[in-house]
Amino acid sequence: MTHQNSQSNSPHSLDHIFHPRATALFGVSTNAKGMASGFLTSLIEQKYHERSPLYIINPKADEISGIKCYPNLQSIPGPVDHVISLVPEKIVPALVQQAIEKKVNSVHFYTAGFSETGDPDRAALESKIVGELTEAGIRVIGPNCMGLYVPSEGLAFMNGFPETPGNVAVISQSGANAGDMIQGMSRRGVRFSKGVSFGNGADLKAHHFFAYLAEDPETEVITAYLEGVQEGRNFFKAVKRLAQKKPVILLKGGLTAAGARAAHSHTGSLAGEIKIFDAMCRQTGASRAMTMEDLHDFTVGATTSMKNIKGTGVGLVSGGGGFAVLSADAIAMAGLDVPPTPEATKSKLREFVPIAGTSINNPIDTNTGGDIKIWERTIRTVADADNIDLVLGTLPWSSSATDQDKLTREQLEEEIDTYIKMIVSIQNDTGTPVAMLLRQRGDDRAAAHLFELAAYKNKIPCFATVSRAARTAAEMLAWGNRRAGLPSLF
Repeated sequence: MTHQNSQSNSPHSLDHIFHPRATALFGVSTNAKGMASGFLTSLIEQKYHERSPLYIINPKADEISGIKCYPNLQSIPGPVDHVISLVPEKIVPALVQQAIEKKVNSVHFYTAGFSETGDPDRAALESKIVGELTEAGIRVIGPNCMGLYVPSEGLAFMNGFPETPGNVAVISQSGANAGDMIQGMSRRGVRFSKGVSFGNGADLKAHHFFAYLAEDPETEVITAYLEGVQEGRNFFKAVKRLAQKKPVILLKGGLTAAGARAAHSHTGSLAGEIKIFDAMCRQTGASRAMTMEDLHDFTVGATTSMKNIKGTGVGLVSGGGGFAVLSADAIAMAGLDVPPTPEATKSKLREFVPIAGTSINNPIDTNTGGDIKIWERTIRTVADADNIDLVLGTLPWSSSATDQDKLTREQLEEEIDTYIKMIVSIQNDTGTPVAMLLRQRGDDRAAAHLFELAAYKNKIPCFATVSRAARTAAEMLAWGNRRAGLPSLF
């Protein structure tokens, strides 16, 4: 029994892969260390075994971590839909035969040592085993990859992944980058529908997962790290179809000769011509991230109020003249404007902003001294200005970093909630998105992190620097403009 796709009467052909009735770990060792042992611990952490049967194949053990072991797949009494291969490549042929006899749906090969090595014999072995499985109707993820993360099912390949599902899908050729994307973005509040590390892509490739995600009702935004483009025409068609339905953010590795060599030795991928990749992003309406920071930031931008930016005018509300000068430069270098404060707005600000030690010329320094009411009125007044399309603000924190240490968790959360409600009200009333700059100083990192998580839940974006906020805002604006003639995503 597979989960039904709510958009049609029958599920997508790959849907069962993400919703296995039972999973078997093939080759868990009693003294496993490193990444191989992480599959078992992460599945237990996600409580997969409490939702669905979880089996371990190890003929030399009765149980591992409280999970019963079996000598082979055939000895498992019930059906097995998904198999994760943790054995060396020399054991893989036996695994393949057992999987075929057991009639499993999918096999994920964490096992490496195939085509990515560049060895013709190992590449031939990969082709042989994948061919045998696919001929039997079994889909293959990998080899040389971390596989699946599906929080709604309790599937995960690393510890520390969020258990709560969300609306962002992650696709990555690199397992390490997949982990960094999920863990890094989750620290900013992002939650995920699916995560896939597909490695060599001997069977299932990026375009197969893109085609699936286009129909997946649980996924609203797709973000991907790619090294090589496999089956270019099919890839282009899949990205185009996906990008017409949902925001797609792509990061391409292997831009330089050194990067291309690394990509080829890593997953056996040929990096391809970056100009072609650029053209593909423009033609399909996908967003192209230049760095991993971009990918994280653009994902935050596409899933918060920043996606609603309508123009280039940025109002900066912060403390400190030097910070304002550098920030104005960063905003301008991103292709946005820091327009002068309109006279009507200045008149409103003069009503409550003290003259000494302040500036009401954009960038604006109201020197609130921790007065949350002055801060709120400043943000609201600037957001309401005719030439402002985005407000970047810093928090005054009514309590200092030292005082925050004395607050209980509940008191700190109440203070944060006050700020969040104010920002939400300002955005709703003015129609201008507000992004927060978390200038972490001293010991306020914990408070800043709590604020960021609460802000994201309310669609308020947070950034570590003005440069990253400005670059994200510029991309959201340019991305929307590039999509002229395509269905609006924002």
